[in-house]
Amino acid sequence: MKKLCVLLFLLASFAIMAQDTIVLQSVEVNAEAIRKNQAETAMERKMDTALLKRLNTITMSQLLIQHSPVFIKTYGPGGVATASFRGTTASHTLVLWNGFQLNAPTLGQVDFSTIPVFMTEQVALKWGSGTSANSGGLGGTVNIETNQHFGEGLILDLKQTYGSFNSFGSYITAGYSWASHLLRVKAYRTSSDNDFKYDNIGIIPHQVMKQKNADFVDYGVMPEYQWRYRNSLITIVSWNQWSDRNSPQIMPNVINNSTKEYTENGYSRNFISYKTYWQTGKIEVKSAYFYEKQHYFLESYTDNGIPVTKINSINDANIYHQIADLNQDLYKSWKLNAKVQWDHEQVKSNNYDGTKDRDVLSFYAAVTGKVVKPLDIRLTLRNDWVDWSSAGFFPTATLSYSSLFVKGLKINAGYSHNFRNPSLNDLYWNPGGNPDLKPENGRTIDGNIMYSRKFGRFSIESTLGAYYSLVNDWIQWVPTSWRYWVPENVNTVTAYGAEAHLKMNYFINDWNFQASGNYVYSHTTDETGYQLMYIPLHHANAFAEVRWKTWNMTYTMEYTGRRKTQMDNEEVLAGRLNPYTLHHVSVGKQIRKFYVEFKVNNITDVDYMAILWRAMPGRSFEVGLNYKF
Repeated sequence: MKKLCVLLFLLASFAIMAQDTIVLQSVEVNAEAIRKNQAETAMERKMDTALLKRLNTITMSQLLIQHSPVFIKTYGPGGVATASFRGTTASHTLVLWNGFQLNAPTLGQVDFSTIPVFMTEQVALKWGSGTSANSGGLGGTVNIETNQHFGEGLILDLKQTYGSFNSFGSYITAGYSWASHLLRVKAYRTSSDNDFKYDNIGIIPHQVMKQKNADFVDYGVMPEYQWRYRNSLITIVSWNQWSDRNSPQIMPNVINNSTKEYTENGYSRNFISYKTYWQTGKIEVKSAYFYEKQHYFLESYTDNGIPVTKINSINDANIYHQIADLNQDLYKSWKLNAKVQWDHEQVKSNNYDGTKDRDVLSFYAAVTGKVVKPLDIRLTLRNDWVDWSSAGFFPTATLSYSSLFVKGLKINAGYSHNFRNPSLNDLYWNPGGNPDLKPENGRTIDGNIMYSRKFGRFSIESTLGAYYSLVNDWIQWVPTSWRYWVPENVNTVTAYGAEAHLKMNYFINDWNFQASGNYVYSHTTDETGYQLMYIPLHHANAFAEVRWKTWNMTYTMEYTGRRKTQMDNEEVLAGRLNPYTLHHVSVGKQIRKFYVEFKVNNITDVDYMAILWRAMPGRSFEVGLNYKF
């Protein structure tokens, strides 16, 4: 509470010095040196930058759950949150930060609960043929970018949140933006006791209990420097973050007081890039070094003091990325994009037999243009070399038709061929690793219909799409008679489904109304014909916002359908999780340079499980205060 009082005092001091002005919401206008054609954006959706700014005190997992078609498998506050894009698993969702892969070389996936929206400025989702520039995104990719900021002068943005379960969040952005230079630092710290009450149905008789050993703290700092010189731009960014998280017992084991489980993670992601423009193109050369440390500890004993489990897993990863990316106008509407990328991964782990290395060299080329006036086409080809052995050629094609008869109507279709390397854990984990695993090989056909129009004060944006994917040599860990699991290439996995997106906006005088929503149907089966575990057939979300002068009110809904929790199709209690719907509301007001907001999460106090036997919070509250110079 002392931290909150100190920050409130600082904010009040700034308010005394501030002029009596009405602060309007900022509007950003960004332009690219080379304009993209319709085929390039047919399988892509950028998230609203105004929404990202308003929600930048939440995690990326919360953002995707509430405002995207991506399904997030979450263990709750302070727990792991992984993505399922188009019915695939967490390792099939590729996450890029300014073009550099964030997927850990050990697990091959990303914990979205460790990515604060505060550290991002632009988020885009790509799927199908839109993922062609990188290997690994068999389900889709999540692209996170930083933006250019010049000529803004002093930068000072302070945020403080406090909520239920003694949850704190402190955020600061400070720096200065000259005409050709930017120096900025972002820093944050979040923590929570995470000790909410829940109905424990995993014991008999059922009891209302308070969650224990679930506290967590995350903190990070990101210094950034940008220099614009004539037609060139140099960018240096260092993203450093740490987290300490205790793990609570699952519901049936809460009476066991002889278990200790926690994770300690830290990473430093650093890159420098040089980008230069000319009248018909641009080239960017960038280099990155990532260091990641993962420490997982689990120790449990019986009531008699007999050891049951002891795991002390320590992984140190050093990752190097080198990228050269060229964009060049060719003839009329035709353009060329060519990229060469080299990635080197090195992991030292007490779970491996020594240090393991991997090199991946990628060559990529894309040509886009108009076949005829209403028809755009994009053709790409990528060739990857893994440890100096060719993985093959992977083509994609995208066609986009802009209707000549219905203004704002576009029809898109695409074919993509992609692959994913086994993670280093898949190959070398001891015991269980399988160095003979083949890469997963996937092909996808998808299409969508887009309609966007503006009618005076009203605008609408909608997408209706479908996809069909086949993934050969799908990697799955299976039990063995040796009391440990091993990864194997199973038969072909089939994934198909449909997606719908709608966004509407209307404004009149001092009023502004906005509504959006996503619905996804995902059907993913292996050779057994059963839906894969923890992938719901249906999930959806909706968002509505009303702004009047300096007041703001929002409503958010998230729906998750029924999920399987075991490999067979047994209709037992532990074999399925029931569907649930959550509702959240918030009210905020701008007062000079301050913005005050009050949130209620899970307003109907729904009792639910996102993961089997993992407790989830009921109704909770949060208040936030923001000062921006």
